[in-house]
Amino acid sequence: MKRLVLLMLVVFVGAALMQGCGRKEGELVKEEELAASVEDWTLTKQALFEMISKLPEAQKRKYDTPAGRAELADRIMSEELFYREALKDNLASKDWVKKQIDEATRGILVAAYFKDKVEAKARPSDKELREYYDSHLDMYVSLPVARAQHIFSKSKEKLDDIKRQIEEGGEKMTTMAHNYSEDPLTQAEGGDLGYFNPGGYMRGIGFSQVLGDTIFKMEPAVIHGPIKWEKGYSLIRVNEIKPAQQEPFEDVKGKISDVLTKERLQQVRNEVVGGIRKDYDCRNFMEEYYRTIQRSPEELFEFAQAANDPNVRIKAFEEIVEKFPDDKHAPQALFMVGFVYLEELKDKVSADKAFNNVLVRYPDSDVAESARWMLDNLDKPVPEFQDMDDLKAKTSGKSGD
Repeated sequence: MKRLVLLMLVVFVGAALMQGCGRKEGELVKEEELAASVEDWTLTKQALFEMISKLPEAQKRKYDTPAGRAELADRIMSEELFYREALKDNLASKDWVKKQIDEATRGILVAAYFKDKVEAKARPSDKELREYYDSHLDMYVSLPVARAQHIFSKSKEKLDDIKRQIEEGGEKMTTMAHNYSEDPLTQAEGGDLGYFNPGGYMRGIGFSQVLGDTIFKMEPAVIHGPIKWEKGYSLIRVNEIKPAQQEPFEDVKGKISDVLTKERLQQVRNEVVGGIRKDYDCRNFMEEYYRTIQRSPEELFEFAQAANDPNVRIKAFEEIVEKFPDDKHAPQALFMVGFVYLEELKDKVSADKAFNNVLVRYPDSDVAESARWMLDNLDKPVPEFQDMDDLKAKTSGKSGD
């Protein structure tokens, strides 16, 4: 475990250094701003503090002290020394080092291409983000928040007496909680349960369905109870309650972007790969071998649905039509050829041809109406659907809608 933690820290520090923890060329840094230096290389205190803030919680606790910062600065300085000595010894020329450098470079470039060419295309526009927000307002409503305090006891009679002393004798609830509550976790703080949401965690109580359902119905500033719950009885006073509120668009814009990007990534990836493949002589021999194995129409259909490459899916669907033209899967497979061309490859010409073939070869099939609808709506988005039956239901009789 220690070796794993050390490796994680070394990797993190190395990445942080690559991002520019040292001094920029030509930039003067005052000595009081420095955490460490080696010749012309410098590590600023600001960079060190930023690195610590991004560490896992356990490591952050270790290094976010004067002694910890000194230790971490020394570790980073040692890495700079190792790096300089490695350059002196020309370690980059060793075969095993070259291999690791090549692998690291390859991984960095692949990740960079994916981010620049795939993820960037999958990111929605501001207009799409706003449209999604406006049509999903109910998803972006913050939960109500309450702050309350309680006096806990296993005895209902004891709490009845304490309540009388507060209401009739003028005693303060905070003082009574401090003196008489049997909840050791909140007693010293006057029974303060902190802030919590409905059904959420409450300090001292934990999760209580009974209290969670009851507290948000209580009138604030009034002592309620004794209320029986899972562990005993409590007097409750709600001191503050904030109702549910619509979260502003700007606050959730990033979340929405992540959701929509994740939904689109696979499709965009397939489109990018499909476009690139045309420029290279590449073959998936394992895919080709798999396709040579004799499979039933059902197996072919399942294979086509599971394949990531839209071109492979099209070939599998076409194989069903070619080898098993009279099978019940053939009309649906031919329909799916057109669907993949249209929705994933954006090839309307090939899609049009496939949907017309459905009508010519299988005019009485249960996908014929859907094929007609697709032909009449090639320029419109396909409605969202769960499966083929759902799509047929949504396109049946909607020609020209």
